[in-house]
Amino acid sequence: MVRLTALLCLALAFSGLNATSLFAGPDLSRYTPILIEEFDRPLSRFDGTTGVWRDYPRRQKYIGNGPPSLYVNPSMTRRDGTPLGLDPFDIRDGHLHISAAPIPDAVLKDVHALLRAAGYKDEAVRKVRYFSGSLSTFSSWSQTYGYFEMRARLPEGAGHWAAFWLVPSVNGWPPEIDVFEVLGRENGSKGRGSPDNRVHMRVHFDEIAADGTHAPEPVLSNPFDLVDGIDKPAIRRERSIGPRFTFAKTLDVEKTFGRQIFDEFNTYALSWSKDEIIWWFGPSHEELTEAYRTPTPRDVNGPMAVIFNDQIGGKWAGPPDPAKDAETFANDFVIDYVKVYVETPETQMIFDAGEVRGGIADDHIIGGGVDQVFYPGSGFDILTGGGGSDQFVILGDSGSKLITDFAPDDVLVLHGWTFGTAAEALRRTEQVGDDLWLIDEQEPQAPQTLILRDTRRVDIGAENFDVGPRG
Repeated sequence: MVRLTALLCLALAFSGLNATSLFAGPDLSRYTPILIEEFDRPLSRFDGTTGVWRDYPRRQKYIGNGPPSLYVNPSMTRRDGTPLGLDPFDIRDGHLHISAAPIPDAVLKDVHALLRAAGYKDEAVRKVRYFSGSLSTFSSWSQTYGYFEMRARLPEGAGHWAAFWLVPSVNGWPPEIDVFEVLGRENGSKGRGSPDNRVHMRVHFDEIAADGTHAPEPVLSNPFDLVDGIDKPAIRRERSIGPRFTFAKTLDVEKTFGRQIFDEFNTYALSWSKDEIIWWFGPSHEELTEAYRTPTPRDVNGPMAVIFNDQIGGKWAGPPDPAKDAETFANDFVIDYVKVYVETPETQMIFDAGEVRGGIADDHIIGGGVDQVFYPGSGFDILTGGGGSDQFVILGDSGSKLITDFAPDDVLVLHGWTFGTAAEALRRTEQVGDDLWLIDEQEPQAPQTLILRDTRRVDIGAENFDVGPRG
């Protein structure tokens, strides 16, 4: 039992958090782990066919939310094809460091030329002075609902804008769920007077339903966030195509928890279900506390990818102070781990023999100890062969699947995928920890990924694939 200090109890009382439930933590019994990234090996970068982390930003834009920075990766080249030599990602001591810095003078002209060739206007190009990095699962994994957790130390200094967030795997916006956004300007620099250690938690949504119809959102207030006993209304902002809404909370971590987000590692987590979204905070997973809760807006119910980055500058973060570059950019965004869990399908089907067929919902399909043929339906499915020599027939564009017990005598029957041979399917597999991933990026559709749990690539071969016509 962790002993509460009088100061912490007092802070909880003023913040509205329930001290009796402190460290109750999220219940992960209804979730299945998908991606446990502890950064204890080289970064698995998506290279167009394999790899987990895409190191170029959403919509492939170099510039994020406005100048003066751009996202870079080591594959970026000058117009003559030679590398720019900018890489913001470094794994050391079991941590991923995302660095940001002024663009070296030796390559600044090349960067500006690259941006002009990409169609950026001179006014924006001239303002670009810094670089940083962004990683996402846009090309490898997306899911509807789940649990997402990161342990990290955040970068301090005016201009930093570190974030861990979820956005649709397609290019629409909103919705967006921000597990956290932290502005480095809130270290009190430049006389802004903002308190330190503030974490912003938000969900952005609009009036567009899942079927594309435009109608008033039925839930525009948050019953979990009361003001004078009344549900707090969503923040409304007008746009040319209709209003945008936001449920938002800003957490003063030092006041509430006595923690420092710039000097200490902390754990940030989010539970997302069809009914509600819950934000968690704590020094470790074992000490997570609920920090905020909202109902799930109706348009926040489709596949979303994970993204995390350190934007430099922009309208919200404010510009860095060039006179303090050495101090500001001595602070990396340092990430200990990222963990992604999916909701375990509620529907469980058990088949003792013969053909095994799933439905259109997410299913957990379990076979018997004999040879069987599995025909899962659409959606995310967990498949358990249960023994025997099994065939798993996975159609292209039918949703991602997790096979829990793939054996050397099992076969993946893949029809409608974007590759045409068993050898090519094998080449596309990627070892992700103890699991083997087979990714089929079908932009602008969500990526389709097949995960073989506890499977080593050396233990399978082309004979484990039966590849049909391309999609």
